[in-house]
Amino acid sequence: ALPISCLTAVDADLPSSRHLVGKRVHCNMAGAQTSEVDAVLKGFLTDFPTVIGFVVINSDGIPTKWHESMPYERAVNYAALLSDFVSNCKKCLKEIIPDKDKDKGLESELANVRIRTKEGTEVICVTYTEYIFVVIQNCTGKPWVQDEEGGAAGSGEGGS
Repeated sequence: ALPISCLTAVDADLPSSRHLVGKRVHCNMAGAQTSEVDAVLKGFLTDFPTVIGFVVINSDGIPTKWHESMPYERAVNYAALLSDFVSNCKKCLKEIIPDKDKDKGLESELANVRIRTKEGTEVICVTYTEYIFVVIQNCTGKPWVQDEEGGAAGSGEGGS
């Protein structure tokens, strides 16, 4: 089961929330797990208007949930690319901070990966047990415009 805690506090820029109003999401999960995750995702989307998309990826790299404005093919593309990327980040982190350093207080568990583009889009990947939660965020401060192919056409300059 995917607990609420893994989806409520993605980053300092996205504080936690549990409101139950918001947008509809696609779902391919079963039973009570679906309703709990749906409630969290709806609140998340309502509270953070800068979130322009998300994908929940299972341990096999298959998208189990994605944002309603994201075509299925794009969700599959994000899942394929980012599940491999996060896996490689975990491997690199374990090599950088080996298990022998754990006794010194250093931990080699990956919490999240953030990628920011020049156009002002940020992709945040959060891992929890066998799931990866990918959030696509508009950091331009301007309204986000979807192009005709379902992709985003950012309006503004990146920063940082």
